[in-house]
Amino acid sequence: MIKNIYNKKLNKYLVFILFLIIGLTVYDDYGFNIDEQFQRSSGFYWLNYISEYFNFNQLAFLAKEKLNNISGFTLDPINYYNKYGIAFDVPAAILELSFKLDSPIEYYHARHLLTFFYFYVGLIFFYKILINRFHREEVAIFGTILLFITPRLLGDSFQNTKDIIFLTFVIISSYYYFKIVDFPSKKNIILFSLFSAISTTIRLFGFFFPISYIIFYFISFSKKNYYKKMVHIFLVLFLFLIFLILFWPLLWENTVENFLSYFKVLGDFMNVKVLFFNNYYRSNLLPYSYLPIWIIISTPIFHLILFLLGFTTILIRFFKRFINIKNNSIYSDFWRGKSEKKDFFIFFNFLAILCGIIFLNIKLYNSWRIAYFLYFFIIYFATFYFNLFFFQLRNIKSGYKIFAKIFCIFFVLLTSYRTVIYHPYQSLYFNVLTPNKIKNSVEVDYTGLSSIEFLKDTVKQNKNENVIKIGVASWYPIWRMLELLNSVDSKKIRIIENSENYTSDYIYTNRISEVDKRYNKKYNIPDNFIKYKELNIDGAIIYEAYKKKK
Repeated sequence: MIKNIYNKKLNKYLVFILFLIIGLTVYDDYGFNIDEQFQRSSGFYWLNYISEYFNFNQLAFLAKEKLNNISGFTLDPINYYNKYGIAFDVPAAILELSFKLDSPIEYYHARHLLTFFYFYVGLIFFYKILINRFHREEVAIFGTILLFITPRLLGDSFQNTKDIIFLTFVIISSYYYFKIVDFPSKKNIILFSLFSAISTTIRLFGFFFPISYIIFYFISFSKKNYYKKMVHIFLVLFLFLIFLILFWPLLWENTVENFLSYFKVLGDFMNVKVLFFNNYYRSNLLPYSYLPIWIIISTPIFHLILFLLGFTTILIRFFKRFINIKNNSIYSDFWRGKSEKKDFFIFFNFLAILCGIIFLNIKLYNSWRIAYFLYFFIIYFATFYFNLFFFQLRNIKSGYKIFAKIFCIFFVLLTSYRTVIYHPYQSLYFNVLTPNKIKNSVEVDYTGLSSIEFLKDTVKQNKNENVIKIGVASWYPIWRMLELLNSVDSKKIRIIENSENYTSDYIYTNRISEVDKRYNKKYNIPDNFIKYKELNIDGAIIYEAYKKKK
């Protein structure tokens, strides 16, 4: 018995050590996200603001100096787009100053590594959630592995400094909600409120956590401990608002006015055209099918099957609970005990957030990365069914159990293999059943992760040239990537205006457009160019490169 427990704990440590080794090994393989320069700027903006607020003059000076040296934005000044919280960007700015990282390649790689560490913490808390709910080491390890090998999450865990960070805080917030269900102590309430507030500073979806906490009281038909529950509700709301203001410097002055300004920026920001099945839509007028279809085509098949089985099982269970609710009965709620209440929390939030995104026309672009935090719920449902399935196998012959385990191991290895195939473009993953025609009728490399590879290859092919003229046949400011090349190579490159593409030596396109290319010829390739390279992974075209005919 003791040996068995020891082996299970050893397996847990080995799995997390493996996750860490993988992260430390590959973090510098990935391309650079178009948003990274903006997020770095945001970090130094808020570090300067906080330092001046508390009279940390030396730190304020260093942050201001860094901020003034960041140039090349096509957006309005950072003091207009300053609405994001500080959960990642300020620690990243402090890290850059502390280690005196002055080279762009150094501080962006450091940010990539820091992003992975946040994701790694999220994996640890996801494991803790699964242990808390299912009480089985092998189930918790399996679910955590599923989350880690989700290709789009893994790829983004090295360069997406908003959505991956939000995912991590969503997981931590959910863990402390589970702890409140187990024991509603002041410590658990404080931590739940804290991490819910930090989540909200990153994405407003974080509001769902305190709201769902309150809703759960009102949909509970059991009125025991009424006064105590009302005190807890007041405490959660009060602490949430305090922590929200504390970790969101935007609200330190003119709190209400600045909070409302956040919504104005959301309305102004990135209302662009989105390619979806070869049609162009405004990002706030996407079809209702946009998010469900993206989830289906970009999630591994094994994940999807387990998710659908788990979600359906919980849906049926709670429907039965609802129709069987009786007054003056010990069964007077949607749930039977703490475990089912935790399941219902996940079920309710997933359904509410998913429907809210779809039917309120929340702006989505670049696939569905803004909603990647939904993977937490998807993998939870998948793990729920995995646990249920193997629980039902307890009284079945051992041969069937072995076959089922081999089946699961096979699909985990298959997903891992396909994740390796996409490396280092896991962010652009499509599952094995998605036809190539569909892969290339939607946006793929929106953030330009491939551009640095193109630039390095082009310089390498023309190492004897003094000047290399490069045009871009897509909506993508490739000149932002020049700082990531060494000074000799970056000086060789001249970025040509789109209207003058015919004069360039090479043209890069990641096939992203802010105009409808069926009618607007802005990004047409000139006739005097031929395609000489196409980065195609598993049928998905990542980028195309053209050169002038001789």
